[in-house]
Amino acid sequence: MMRYTLLILMLSVCGMSVSAQLTLKSEKGDFEARLIGRALFDGGVFFSDKTSLGNAVEVYDVRMGTVIRFLERWTGKIELGFAKSKVSMKDVYIEYNDGKNLFRVGHYFEPFSLEYRIGTSDMKFNGAAVTGTAFGDRRRLGISYTYNCDVLNVSGGVFSDKDIDNTEKGDEGYAFSGRVLYRPYSKEKNVIHVGVSSRFGVQGEAEENTLTYSAGAPSNLISEKFLKAEVTEAINEWKFGAEVVMVLDRWYFQSEYLMAHVNRKASVENYTGDGWYAQVGYALLNGRYGYNKTSGMATAPGAKSLEILCRYNITNMNDKDAGIMGGKQNDFSIGGIYYFNKYVAAKMSYSLVSLDKYAPIDGKQTFSMIQGRIQLSF
Repeated sequence: MMRYTLLILMLSVCGMSVSAQLTLKSEKGDFEARLIGRALFDGGVFFSDKTSLGNAVEVYDVRMGTVIRFLERWTGKIELGFAKSKVSMKDVYIEYNDGKNLFRVGHYFEPFSLEYRIGTSDMKFNGAAVTGTAFGDRRRLGISYTYNCDVLNVSGGVFSDKDIDNTEKGDEGYAFSGRVLYRPYSKEKNVIHVGVSSRFGVQGEAEENTLTYSAGAPSNLISEKFLKAEVTEAINEWKFGAEVVMVLDRWYFQSEYLMAHVNRKASVENYTGDGWYAQVGYALLNGRYGYNKTSGMATAPGAKSLEILCRYNITNMNDKDAGIMGGKQNDFSIGGIYYFNKYVAAKMSYSLVSLDKYAPIDGKQTFSMIQGRIQLSF
């Protein structure tokens, strides 16, 4: 009897997670736990590629987790990802927030850069901007502080320089990251912010003094890396970012420049790679964009709305002085997103990709792709 009762409860929970967010609250209201999750169903067709990329359909990402609120100002989050037949640790942290001051400790994105920190269900296209993938931050284990007010957002923290699943022996290294946003214009939901960010990292003993930067096409369907720079004899790494975000009613604009500089031993030249992108969106039908002042990110225009989007991106991993030619990629994308409701959305996009002769996969070429996605998020 107990087994059947548990089965009924599990089915009930699964049914509620699709149609509505499941929330558990204590009688006194000092504890609340909310189920979160997403599932992304992707498909794509590739044209004129020298390397046979292969058309594909897949369940790209499945997430399950919970957000916990307790004792009024405390929050926790635990989220696991299931992508490419692998289980991975995503956001796992606790934080204290009194409205202006936020302290956080755990495993999460460092306060550096913008595009790669955006969740997969909130990405404007099927893949993040290639520059963000190549030079943006990753989730690391660390601690940070954020001060946030109407015109200013300042974040800083110290983190491990190695992924949480590191099994190698030796010192993991460390990194300091910081991000400053200034909002010269803020009126209701309309906001303009400009920002800068920086990251300094020192590798651990297990890294063997080599840093690798890599990225592929603006797609999650293919694993091939069209750009790849292996920087040997590394001493430390500096990253710099500059960003602009504008949310003006139905219009949305986002642009970012990222640079990675590696100081190397005296016997070789230092290495620098960089890139930038700019994307613009317009919300049709019932939608208008919003803005999250804590994260410094634009929010989706809402249910029954249609987004029209365009993005241009240049990523350069070539540095002749350092003797490292990792390739250069230009890509242009147009697309659209329709939000059926707060849980389900459909995406479609077209991308044109151009690689120079130093690209590690068959050198210079130009190809295009059409991609689609159905996503469920709650």
